[in-house]
Amino acid sequence: MDRDKQDAAVRVAGEKIGKVGWAASIFAKQKENTYWENKESCYVPKFTGTGWQLAVLADIGVSSEDRRFANAVEHFFELHNVETGGFSIRPKNQKGFEPHVCNTGNMVRALAKAGHSKDDRVRKAMGWLLSKQLSDSAWNCAPSGRHGSFLATVEPMWALSEMIKHEPRAEWKEAAAKSSEFVLRHKVYKSDRDDSVVLFDFLKIHYPTHYCYDFLHGLRVLAELGVPRDERMDDALRMLRAKQLVDGRWPLEAVYRGWRQSHPMHGTETVSRPEERELVTEGWGTDHTSQLEEAGKPSKWVTLQALLILKRLGMLDSRS
Repeated sequence: MDRDKQDAAVRVAGEKIGKVGWAASIFAKQKENTYWENKESCYVPKFTGTGWQLAVLADIGVSSEDRRFANAVEHFFELHNVETGGFSIRPKNQKGFEPHVCNTGNMVRALAKAGHSKDDRVRKAMGWLLSKQLSDSAWNCAPSGRHGSFLATVEPMWALSEMIKHEPRAEWKEAAAKSSEFVLRHKVYKSDRDDSVVLFDFLKIHYPTHYCYDFLHGLRVLAELGVPRDERMDDALRMLRAKQLVDGRWPLEAVYRGWRQSHPMHGTETVSRPEERELVTEGWGTDHTSQLEEAGKPSKWVTLQALLILKRLGMLDSRS
């Protein structure tokens, strides 16, 4: 809940990260203390390859002080870092090795949070992301895209939120302010043309979100960027309050299934499969589902994020 890192309780909890609980369970599946699932790519299989695991581990508090995480980071750099800036979804020496907006945004955020904000490769990647910001102040993963999408915009914004914490560069703050305005203009999850919901999937609460989007994730990123409460958040905030359970917690409504098998369908260059965004709404997914908690049940992680959003926006009762 944004408590000081030197707080005794925070320090005790931090010392346990990676030794017990969610992070320990993820590390238990790591191979050679370096990678998960596929040694040749950190992007596939979705969503249990190395890159996806690093993103979740960084989010729950693991850093490169843990040698297992640090090894995986260097493995990721070796396979996916593009020298001119950004991170590819395909490994080096494979067709299509070029930076990708969503992967770069996700990984800059994860790497910066885990202690790599000063790394030249991370800074170059952040610079590349800024070069891809569109005229509407958002991003699009499709090279031909001229209008921003929620899915492609939230990752660079999340990266900016973390990089700015470590160094509030003027160009980063400007890019963050412009992209935040894009999300607010769309009322977090709506079309700016007719106020309709862009995708009904945006109305469910997921974790992890991977390269996807929902209203909670949008609110979270805005709050982490320090955006003050704005009336254009109100519909999303009302929905957040409406989803709170009678015991005060919030549920994990859905988890993305991921791949059913570890191998691609059409050759090693395949990076997507049709079932990866199917939703698990009750219970547990398959072997390639990245999942901390049971879907359809009250969630510690979702509850924490909901409370942090409300606190950062000045909406949390001090007695809560």
